[in-house]
Amino acid sequence: MKKTQDGRRRFSRAFKIAAVRRVSEGEPLAEVARDLQIGMELLWRWKKRVIEKGEEHLHEIGGRKRAGESTAKEANQGRRIAELERLIGQQQLEIRFLDKALRRVEEQRQPRNDGGGAASSKR
Repeated sequence: MKKTQDGRRRFSRAFKIAAVRRVSEGEPLAEVARDLQIGMELLWRWKKRVIEKGEEHLHEIGGRKRAGESTAKEANQGRRIAELERLIGQQQLEIRFLDKALRRVEEQRQPRNDGGGAASSKR
């Protein structure tokens, strides 16, 4: 067990697992909580988490792991990056198309060597 700066106690994963196993093996929850000097509600939450999700969901000192959250964030960021890269690729294709079209228009508008006078309607 460790204490934080605000005086709250933090328990290791091994401590939590050992406490839950005692309750799971038949010891009364209130007795285990009193023996370990922890709240019954806290021990009950640990036990509930183990029953619902398994021991791997009892996290180390400091509470819930942030790895799952950062993984979700990273996945969202990865999707966003992929979408932006796709948009950039699409824009590059459009730019290339427009650049080629502009070159063709410029080639068709070859300079005239007729002195630049106004065209006559008479021939």
